[in-house]
Amino acid sequence: MVKGVPDEAMEKILAQIPLRRLGKASEVAATVAYLTSQDGDYITGQVIDINGGLYI
Repeated sequence: MVKGVPDEAMEKILAQIPLRRLGKASEVAATVAYLTSQDGDYITGQVIDINGGLYI
């Protein structure tokens, strides 16, 4: 998805993310797995930003 992003633009994007990296599919999948498991049964109506701290 980001293959076409020029290196200079990617550096600017990563500089804005506190963790200084893009997220991994496994990190998003782990969040989805938690929310769909019994452990996440009591969570309702939330917005969970999976963005490395970009929106704090």
